[in-house]
Amino acid sequence: MNTVSDAVKRELDRKVREITDLINDKYHKGVDGKWLKHLIQLYHHPNMIYSEDGIDTRLTNQITEYYNHRKVANCTIYTSHTIIKKIKHFELYMQNVKRRKGYVMYAEAITEEDLYLFKEYLLDEYIIFQDHPEIFEDLKEWQKPRAEMSENGAYDILHRLRTVMKWVDFNGIPTTKPFSRFELKAPTYGTPWYLTLEERDRIWNLDLSAEKNQLKFHRDIFIFQCCVGCRMGDIGRFTKDNIVNGALEYIPHKTAESSGRLVRVPLNQKAREILDRYSWRKTTLLPYFEDWEYNDDIKKLCTMADVTRIVSVLDPKTRTEVKRPLNEIASSHMARRTFIGNMYKKVKDPDLIGSMSGHVEGSKAFARYRTIDDDMKRELVDMIN
Repeated sequence: MNTVSDAVKRELDRKVREITDLINDKYHKGVDGKWLKHLIQLYHHPNMIYSEDGIDTRLTNQITEYYNHRKVANCTIYTSHTIIKKIKHFELYMQNVKRRKGYVMYAEAITEEDLYLFKEYLLDEYIIFQDHPEIFEDLKEWQKPRAEMSENGAYDILHRLRTVMKWVDFNGIPTTKPFSRFELKAPTYGTPWYLTLEERDRIWNLDLSAEKNQLKFHRDIFIFQCCVGCRMGDIGRFTKDNIVNGALEYIPHKTAESSGRLVRVPLNQKAREILDRYSWRKTTLLPYFEDWEYNDDIKKLCTMADVTRIVSVLDPKTRTEVKRPLNEIASSHMARRTFIGNMYKKVKDPDLIGSMSGHVEGSKAFARYRTIDDDMKRELVDMIN
C-alpha cells in the first residue's frame, strides 16, 4: 500500500492555507465560481494578469499584456493596437449583426471556429463597414476600413495572434490550442514590380504648378523614397541629425529590436534637391503626411505621368494571377521596391544593397527580384528572335 510522506502532506497543507488566505484576502460580494477558478490559477501561476474581478482573459487584454512584457519597436505597438481594434469590432459584429449576445473572445475559450470566423471577418470588413458603419464609430475617418484586405494581411494578423496565444498558454492561462487545428497559411507574394528609372523620372518631371501643395509634397516624398529605399514608417522620423556627411543614416524601425543594424545611403542629386526644398523645416526632414492620402496621391501621380504599364499580380483574395495597370497597384512600398529593383539591376549584390535597404542577410526578397531580372532577359532575347 502506497502512503503519502509527511513532507508531501506538510507541503499540501501549506498550499491549502495559502490558497485559503488568498481567497479571504480577495473575496468580495458578487464573486462566482469562475472568479474562484481564476484565483486558484493565479496562485499556481503568479505571472498571470490579475484584475480586481479576477484574471482578465479577454484576448484584447492579453495582446496588450504580451506587448507590454516585450521590448518591441513602436511600429509593432501600433500594429498591436490596430489588431485590438479589429478584434473589438469583430466582437461587436458578432453581437449585433450575428445575434450572438455577449460574444467575446476569451483567450482560454477561443476555438478553431472562432479563428475561421475572424479570418472571414477580416477579409469582408470593408463590406461590413459599408453595411454597418455604426460598428466603427470609434474610428477616425482615415482609420475606417474602405479597402479590401488581402489574404496575406489576414494571415499576418493571425500569425501574430498565434504568437500571443502561445505566450498566454505558457504564462498559465490554459487554452484549447485552437491554432493546432487551424490552417494557418504562410504569406504568398507575387513578383515585386517597380518603376523603371524612366517611369520614376516622368513622375519627377511632372508640372504640378496648378495642383494643390499636398500633391507636390507627396511627389517629393515619393521620389525621395525611391532614391533612398526607406520604408514609409521611417520617413516621418527623419530629422537633420539623420544626414551625416552627405548620406542618410538611420536604424529601420522594423528591425530596430532584432538587429539594430545601421543603414547608410549616400544622397543622390534628386534626394539632395528635395531636401533643399524643405531646408526651412525645424523638425522632420519632409512634410507630415497621412498614409492613406499619400498612397492615393501616388496612384494619381502615376496616372498623370502615364505610368500605366500592365503587370501580373496576385489577386488579394483568390491568390490567382491577374493583370493590372501599374498606376492601380502603386503604393509607398513601390518606392522602396523601385530603389531596390533598380539597384539590383545595376549591381547584383544582395549584401551591398541590403546595407542600404535594411534587409537582413539571406533575405528572401532578393530572390523575387532575380525573377524580374530573368523576365527582362527573356524579353531581350525575344527581340532578336
